[in-house]
Amino acid sequence: MSTREEGAHVPFVRAARAHWLLVAVVTIVAVATALVWEETRAAKYSATAQILVTPVESAVAYAGLPAVVIASSADPARTLQTATSILESPEAARSTALTLGHKRRQNAVSAAISVQPLGESDIVSVTGKAGSPAAAANLANTYARSALSLHASLLSREAAAQIDQLRARERQLSPGESAAAAPLASQLAALSSVAAGHDPNFSLLQAASVPTSADTPSKKLIVLLALIAGLAVGIGAATAIDYLNRRVRDEDELLSLYPLPVLARVPLLPGAVSEAVAPELVSPSAREAFRTLQIRLPPGSARRGRAIMFTSPSPRDGKTSSAIHFALTLAAANFRVILFDFDLRGPDVGRLLGVRANFVDYFTMRAPLNDVLVDSQLASGLRVISAGPQGDVTPTLEAVGRRLPDLLREARKLADYVIIDTPPLGHVSDALRAATLVDDIVLVVRFENTDRTALQRTRELLAQMGHAPTGLLVIGGSGTRDAYGRYGVEVHAGPNGGSSAGARVSSSLARADADPPAASEAEPADQQTKPIRYP
Repeated sequence: MSTREEGAHVPFVRAARAHWLLVAVVTIVAVATALVWEETRAAKYSATAQILVTPVESAVAYAGLPAVVIASSADPARTLQTATSILESPEAARSTALTLGHKRRQNAVSAAISVQPLGESDIVSVTGKAGSPAAAANLANTYARSALSLHASLLSREAAAQIDQLRARERQLSPGESAAAAPLASQLAALSSVAAGHDPNFSLLQAASVPTSADTPSKKLIVLLALIAGLAVGIGAATAIDYLNRRVRDEDELLSLYPLPVLARVPLLPGAVSEAVAPELVSPSAREAFRTLQIRLPPGSARRGRAIMFTSPSPRDGKTSSAIHFALTLAAANFRVILFDFDLRGPDVGRLLGVRANFVDYFTMRAPLNDVLVDSQLASGLRVISAGPQGDVTPTLEAVGRRLPDLLREARKLADYVIIDTPPLGHVSDALRAATLVDDIVLVVRFENTDRTALQRTRELLAQMGHAPTGLLVIGGSGTRDAYGRYGVEVHAGPNGGSSAGARVSSSLARADADPPAASEAEPADQQTKPIRYP
């Protein structure tokens, strides 16, 4: 089965749906901030002065001023851009700041002034922005006049120097050189006009008028931009959280990581943790899920003694409770069931069911398996073998590993179903010992708990062994809240480790619809516990 393909937008949509509240809060904050800023920001006014650009038709008369005189060219746009660069100068900003009395605010003047060519015309606009209408007009006009004055002064100085040189040449001409005298006289006339303060290129076409309204962007535009920015930031934050969160969130993500058949879906029911007295253990909705699991298991070659291994990628995924509930469901259907607790590092089956049945006894007593198995008082037909708490489990693991084929062979003869609870395969490889001996491997995955890395490791380990799980048992889903306890069920054992004063059961699977029969605390334990008989 191939991995599901995802579009590029799918992770963002999934993250936004998973963290919709975060996205909503960030978006609301962004819009609210934009509205507050729009209401409280200082008003800005703009005023524009216009300068007419007049390129000289003949550059001969101004041949001595090539660096500062703008002559006509075949590209009017380039000519206007040259004029704009001359008018937009630090010297003009400095002069404006001095004129306005702000000696140290040259940079502020430069930031508040905009010099731009006006379309395809011969006009350059000088726009000034300030906090009041009069200040904006004064700034634009002062800057425009300062720029014109600086340019005219520069031309005047250059023209005066050129006039002295031209007059010296004129005095050197003889009376017979009238042909050379005429152009010289024309050039002297043009330069004399420039020296007197006339600018052949620039003139103030229109002074800036006092604006009547402030520059206020559309409130709708501000809200729209803030909304887009808030959504972008919120979805980005949600995506980052999802990327850092290593837990499987939903079924789509699960199947993209490990595409396997979903055999059954066990719901998580909300509500406070309730305590009930056996025999009622599994809620009808969860019981139906385990019945579905039994039906959806593919038919095996062996009609009896079918071995089914329950494992999970991560701790707290619900594999132990799933194995127990499945065993109880089968026993309630009048099947003979043996439940093995092969999770020797964290044995819970015996504790949860309130029985003592130790693997160690099977080896030390040299007794047949039938003599070591313990009947569960919670369901007729269910027999259990587990392990007690121990320090170093390595010797037991090695002993069980060597005898496991014989153990399962003997168990198949005694039961219709052999259920094996194993450690999380994504954390320890103990379950691989049983994977080669069983008929089915059920991988239990719990949303918002199963670690993606552990799931990937589980897939790799099983692939290396040439095995694939029969399918997935999915616990939880979107819109449900985890109240599953440690693995979904907790049976409180009584004194001496037995199923006491009625083997109290705390189960999230028995929330809303469990209706356990009442039992008296004073009754003996053997009278309180009864075999489960599901309708």
